[in-house]
Amino acid sequence: LVAPAQASLQDWGTDISLNDDKTSYWIVNFTYNETQARHDYFILSTVSDYEVLADGKPAACKLQKDLGTSVICGQTNAKNIVYKISTGATVVDILQNYRLFTHRFPAVQQTERFSVTVRLPFGSVLADESALRGAGLRPFEPPYGRQGSDGRRIFIRWELSKPTLGDTINVAVVYEQLGTEQISLFVIILVGLVGAFVAVFYFFRRSSVKEMLPVLNANERRVVEILLREKGEVDQRSIVRETDFSKAKVSRII
Repeated sequence: LVAPAQASLQDWGTDISLNDDKTSYWIVNFTYNETQARHDYFILSTVSDYEVLADGKPAACKLQKDLGTSVICGQTNAKNIVYKISTGATVVDILQNYRLFTHRFPAVQQTERFSVTVRLPFGSVLADESALRGAGLRPFEPPYGRQGSDGRRIFIRWELSKPTLGDTINVAVVYEQLGTEQISLFVIILVGLVGAFVAVFYFFRRSSVKEMLPVLNANERRVVEILLREKGEVDQRSIVRETDFSKAKVSRII
């Protein structure tokens, strides 16, 4: 007996946005090289709302709840299936001012690319590694994750190429949510810096970038000087090594 050949999964990407109220919003993207007649997705959490798109069109699906929640779509007939899922609480409080998100992501289908991205709530930063040392935690696991920012949120991304069936990304993220006073102060400083930058730009529009360095504080100047030296593009980890700042501090400066 020969089992029917399964369509090859080209890309399986999970993008999770954590919310202030400890809930989360997931976008899970499956891209195949052949049409999928039906599809389903299991999440180990409660689901408060969901939408499924099959090649960009809404698909008729249903929820089946057990230990977690299965989103079952009887007819997709598409190569690209996207699940948009709002969950219940997926984050817990730990230590003094920190929050923890954990989840296991096993590769249960063969795929060319397997990735997970976790975005922190607006106004949150990764925990400082030195503050977690006594608790045996790190700001994020696995350590091969890459930290970045989309301009509003800090995110961490893990990616595997052609994972073996059963390979798992055991995600853990520890972050600190800045208080209202800290956020307000940050916004005031940011508005002040933007205003100063605009004023300097229009007053010295023919001047070089280096003449704007006095607008920044000492730590910001160190980062900008590195960027200037490297022609405007540098890996964030290189900045951490050169300045001896923590990853969280470099993220705040950026």
